[in-house]
Amino acid sequence: MGEYAEPALRYFNAKVEVKDLRQTLDEMETIGIKRVVILPIDSTTFLGRGIPNRLIGEIRDPRVVKFVSVDPLKQSAQEELEKAIKEIEPQGVKFHPQLQGFHPLDERAMKLYEVVERHGLIAVFHTGTSGIGAGVRSGIRLDYGRPIYFDEIAVRFPELKIVLAHFGWPWTEEALAIALHKPNVYVDLSGWAPKYIPRAVWDNAKRLSEKLLFGSDFPLVSPQRWLKEFEAIPLDGDIKRKIMKGNAEKLLR
Repeated sequence: MGEYAEPALRYFNAKVEVKDLRQTLDEMETIGIKRVVILPIDSTTFLGRGIPNRLIGEIRDPRVVKFVSVDPLKQSAQEELEKAIKEIEPQGVKFHPQLQGFHPLDERAMKLYEVVERHGLIAVFHTGTSGIGAGVRSGIRLDYGRPIYFDEIAVRFPELKIVLAHFGWPWTEEALAIALHKPNVYVDLSGWAPKYIPRAVWDNAKRLSEKLLFGSDFPLVSPQRWLKEFEAIPLDGDIKRKIMKGNAEKLLR
């Protein structure tokens, strides 16, 4: 995260201890997490940095669910994405419009959504505010995280499996409305400790019982804390099981 690292840690009130992948996965297993989704971000054009997809491709541990990321503003974005899909065989693609510096309805990005849809993969989009860049002068535009734009994407790409990460706060009700309306749109609960998740999410959890997905946003939010606080949320046990496991099992190949 470069110069955004320290402000982001302050924003999340987080302390991050760097560990190797196997140690991290082993610790996850001790608290009941058997599969971990890794979401890279390629922001070569806008921020001048990114996590190379080849690093994702080098992971051999079966506990890792692989996603890739390609900067939509690159001239060769489509070719790069096709190559990454062929070589890495990911479950999906991560898009972060704010940190990648593109409007979700940018036609250059639309060409990538078409590739993701054609391959039957998942598109995870960062929505809502951004803890990365908070309090720092930058060109990051929060507007690019408005959930309402993904209603149009869901219409244009009806077979594209779309996950709206972080339920789009402060436009949470937009995200929930779209997930209720569009059969191909899901909402993940990462980036927030459960006791701080807006009540609108839990109030609609029964109606969205097939659409909500667990996520911690590790390492900025610890899974241990997330799971402990989730136990205290007054939801039916069947709904909780769907959020923690069932919905992801249906969505992932």
